[in-house]
Amino acid sequence: MEATRQLYWNIDGKSLMYSFALLAFVIFIIGVTKKVRRWKQGRPIKYDHLGIRFRMFFSMIFRHDKGVFRGTFRRFMHLGVFYGFIVLTFGTLVIAIQDHFGIPLYYGMKYLVLSLLLDLFGLIALIGIAMAAYKRYIDKPDHEDYTLDDALLLILVFTILFTGFILEGLRIYSTSDPWAWWSPVGLLFSVVTQIAGLSVSSALVLHAFLWYFHMFLTFGLIAYIPFSKLFHMVSSPLNIFLKSYSPIGTLTPVDFPLEESKNVGVAHLKDFNRKQLLELDACISCGRCQKGCPANLSGAPLSPRSVVQSLKRHSIKDNSHPIIDKAVSRETLWSCTTCGLCEVKCPIYIEHVKRIVDMRRSLVISDAGFPPEVQKVFNNIKESGNPWAKQLDFQICHMETSQVPLLSEKKQTDILYWLGCFGTYNSRNQKVSEAMIRILDRAGVTYALLGAEEQCCGDSVRRLGNEKLYQELAQKNVDTLNRYEFKTILTHCPHCYNSLKNDYPQFGGHYQVVHHSEFILELIKSEKLKLKESDKRKVTFHDPCYLGRYNSIYNAPREVLTSIPGLEVIDMKKNNRSMGFCCGAGGGRIWMGNNNQEKKINSLLLKKAMRTEPDILASACSLCLSTLTEAVSQSDAGIECKDIAEIVQDAL
Repeated sequence: MEATRQLYWNIDGKSLMYSFALLAFVIFIIGVTKKVRRWKQGRPIKYDHLGIRFRMFFSMIFRHDKGVFRGTFRRFMHLGVFYGFIVLTFGTLVIAIQDHFGIPLYYGMKYLVLSLLLDLFGLIALIGIAMAAYKRYIDKPDHEDYTLDDALLLILVFTILFTGFILEGLRIYSTSDPWAWWSPVGLLFSVVTQIAGLSVSSALVLHAFLWYFHMFLTFGLIAYIPFSKLFHMVSSPLNIFLKSYSPIGTLTPVDFPLEESKNVGVAHLKDFNRKQLLELDACISCGRCQKGCPANLSGAPLSPRSVVQSLKRHSIKDNSHPIIDKAVSRETLWSCTTCGLCEVKCPIYIEHVKRIVDMRRSLVISDAGFPPEVQKVFNNIKESGNPWAKQLDFQICHMETSQVPLLSEKKQTDILYWLGCFGTYNSRNQKVSEAMIRILDRAGVTYALLGAEEQCCGDSVRRLGNEKLYQELAQKNVDTLNRYEFKTILTHCPHCYNSLKNDYPQFGGHYQVVHHSEFILELIKSEKLKLKESDKRKVTFHDPCYLGRYNSIYNAPREVLTSIPGLEVIDMKKNNRSMGFCCGAGGGRIWMGNNNQEKKINSLLLKKAMRTEPDILASACSLCLSTLTEAVSQSDAGIECKDIAEIVQDAL
């Protein structure tokens, strides 16, 4: 006799099953259709790199890459449930094909192997569900705000799997299945049934009842998927496939020149693009974005996860009304430093920074809803080209002892040194400008400055949402730069670097831009700078968000520091490179107070840095240097806060 088993054994409700199946799939399709319609309300999106997208998609989904599932426990938990249900679904399809088309797929060795696989992977899925329950309700490492939906899904899936094994055990017990060893988990349940002393007639009754119960739960789960968190099985992989290949922090493109009558930003859900609306359903509310958010850790009313979840609820209940103050408060929007750490931590590539800046942009047109201190900065920049409305006294501000070359006099140069607003007008950062000028002079570099012709690059202006003013600044700077001949723009401010390199091409400003960490390193490697031995001191380097996460420059500043004899460079544990903690100044936050924060972000960063017991806290950013110098001055840390250029100057 060939190995097999009777399909629908002890059951006479096959037609009822198909009725439930039809109903479940109709409800499923209706739910999915509603989701897709909500996504399609947004602006169209474009995407390319299809080959790369498919390769990454299959790698992340089927291998569960560590970038998506961080942590061995979580990874194997998801792998178990994922592959368990894939094999169970495959087995169900095999049975359906044989039942409908009479193709003998469930016979002989194929039957035995498939029976074994179904048992083993069903057990693996059951263990995965148990691991998920442990992680959520016993270990509780992430957060404790799991919803009823979370618990219901775990109970529902576990019950479906468990009753499936009970049904198999009852069948084996009642039929004395000769091939039971190929269904080891079912055989175990059969043994338990026998030990319990259940009669065969009672087993048949219980089997029939549980079969209908199991069927009802299974099709109920299918119908429930589009209306539950489990829909992330569809939306999250789709969001991974559609991930942006632009650098972190890239904003939604805006037409140039900006039309006076055109609305900019996102005031209603339909103003988001389709991927941004998809992200609302793709978010699995894991909380990783929130755990590293500097604003959230400082006590400010911002959680990237809560922003997404609030918008999701708004999209379901009230998607025709404005979202500002209805779904997301202004205080929440102004709390963001645009550091991008939330995007690095997100396992499914949700773009939080773009969403927040888009909503900030809408406040310009709708009701000029900027905080008063921000509006003052805008007015100062309009009047004087810098945030403080200061007049440039070039000789006093910078090099009193030497003649600094100006590009307006030279007309052309190899290196145009862009000081930025802080390097020009801020007393602390003027010392960095002086250090860089001494380095350039010592290395014999041909360079020049714009002087009074240099206007604010507009980084804070754009990320605060004032796109109109930003475009005016960018165009004015591009017009100035394009009048001169130079090979490279050098800047020590990552915010200026990011604007000049990544944003200005939209305005006709195509330049080779280099950060001073890379430039100094090249001077050292080419032996144009010879560094003497420094005192034996420990240095910890803080990775600026706009240098590291935004532009992937991590090694250059460290190599500069390690090239100085006597310095010992020690990285902060867990808060370095792509996971570096923000100083709190980005996204225009440097111009705002700390009214909504329990703690200052720069103080939190200093606390993390002090764990390395450094003598010097080094950075390579104008804004970071300002906030960290303030934090050190207000503490009893007893360390120095310096830019890498200052440290190099000391070693000349």
